[in-house]
Amino acid sequence: MYKSGYFYDWVPKWAALLLLMIFQFAFLAVSGIYTTNISYMAAESGSQADYFMWGYYANAVGMGIAMPLMVRVRNRFRVKEIVSGVFILLAAFSYIIGTTTQPYVIVLCSLAIGFFKMFGSMQMLIVLMFIVSPDGNRGKFYSIFYPYVLCAIWLTYVVITEITYRLNWQIAYMYVAAFCLVMSMLAVIFMHNHRSIRKVPLYYIDWLSAILFAVCFMSLAYVFAFGKSQDWFSSDRMKLAFGVFVMSTVLMSVRQVTLKRPYLSFRIFEKSNVRHGLLMLFFTGMFLGLGTLQTVFCVGVLGYDYHITAEIYLLSLPGIVFGGYVGYYWFRQMMPIKFYILLGFASYTLYCVYMYFGMVRDFSFSMWVIPMFLRGFGMCILFISIWYYTLDKLNPTDMLAAIGLIIVWRSFVSIGLFTAFFSWLQYLLQWQSISNLAVYMDANNLPSRDALAGLRPTQINAVLGATKEIFGYVIIAGIGVMLYVYFHHFGRIRFTILRFRRSYIGKQLINKRRRKEEVQRLERKALEEEMGDSAGAIL
Repeated sequence: MYKSGYFYDWVPKWAALLLLMIFQFAFLAVSGIYTTNISYMAAESGSQADYFMWGYYANAVGMGIAMPLMVRVRNRFRVKEIVSGVFILLAAFSYIIGTTTQPYVIVLCSLAIGFFKMFGSMQMLIVLMFIVSPDGNRGKFYSIFYPYVLCAIWLTYVVITEITYRLNWQIAYMYVAAFCLVMSMLAVIFMHNHRSIRKVPLYYIDWLSAILFAVCFMSLAYVFAFGKSQDWFSSDRMKLAFGVFVMSTVLMSVRQVTLKRPYLSFRIFEKSNVRHGLLMLFFTGMFLGLGTLQTVFCVGVLGYDYHITAEIYLLSLPGIVFGGYVGYYWFRQMMPIKFYILLGFASYTLYCVYMYFGMVRDFSFSMWVIPMFLRGFGMCILFISIWYYTLDKLNPTDMLAAIGLIIVWRSFVSIGLFTAFFSWLQYLLQWQSISNLAVYMDANNLPSRDALAGLRPTQINAVLGATKEIFGYVIIAGIGVMLYVYFHHFGRIRFTILRFRRSYIGKQLINKRRRKEEVQRLERKALEEEMGDSAGAIL
């Protein structure tokens, strides 16, 4: 017997909606690695912090692996089995992370958490989409869903950091495991046992492509995570990891082209909106990668601990909510998406301008309100608008494959690339700043008994100079990005520009032809007058 909906008939509708929101919050909150905890995990486990950054990237890779398998898994299992089973698995992996100090085990568990939680999250997402936007307007749904997602993630980070600060990071994962078990019990109690569609066995799944996908992006994640500490391609491990990435990418691409039912469909790249959407997500990753510079500024210059640094990100929540409100109004009025995207990049660029002029040692806590509002506002707008534009006019099958690639591209590739690049660039510019400041150091400035104390201000000034210079480069790049967005056609303006070009070129040709005809007329008139004068003289 098939039945729509997820809950028993005796569950009130308001309670069913509340359970959907709670389950979705749980899937969003559970993660393999929380970035605000990386320093605590590295210090207490004795492992290099790069391993845990690798695990953070692995969570996004696991989410991307799961998306092309979504339809087959949904057709094979009941929704109750998926949701309750996923929560049990998340609890198990969280417990393993909290009881081990082996970094490779933590990385694998983070990959598994990202893989399994997507199956449960998508079940909630499908129903919430029809509830929030029954008319099928994805823009209105994203305007409500993404503020909820971003607020849930940041609130979770603050809570986990608070538990870690007061207890330790292992206890925090124990709380996460217990929370997942409670969610699993709620799913067992309130969700019905009926199927929503006909049962289909797990066939036509290309597991080899899934493995190649995982190997490809996990090796690239290793390059991004360990590049700075291993001096990039000076290390043999970096060369090996990058070689594995290239080989697995080629093998996976060849396999997708030759299979009748490919794991990933490359047809999505034939559409202009997908290509330009990925490029805009790449630019978004440039702004998101500035989070590492902000953390360095808070911890290294202002002297905040990671607990206070995590609380600073709560100041971005009003901007996130306001960005969602503006997006809902924007899509409701069917206004051009170009200027909505442009507003997001402009907000992020203004954030960089504020931070560029605010790179001082006496930066107070109250001064974070404006830049964090701009940061949250721009982040929310770009997540809503670019996601909407990239997935526009894709059929459901290609959309699932596109979502997997876009999640990996947005949450790992673009952010990981710019995070690694900014960390390396800051290190390079910091040494350059120290070299520039060295001309002011002599025996009078650094007496022997206070030599080490005198080097502290020099180091802080070097960090400020390097960070400020990077923000300046990003401001210039942000202006270029805004120009690109302004002149991009977005499916409509292209033909107007083409007509304008043709009209402009046509007018130039007409004017040129008229000038030529006028010159010929004047020459002919002059020749006739000359001939007339000659004839008159002869007569």
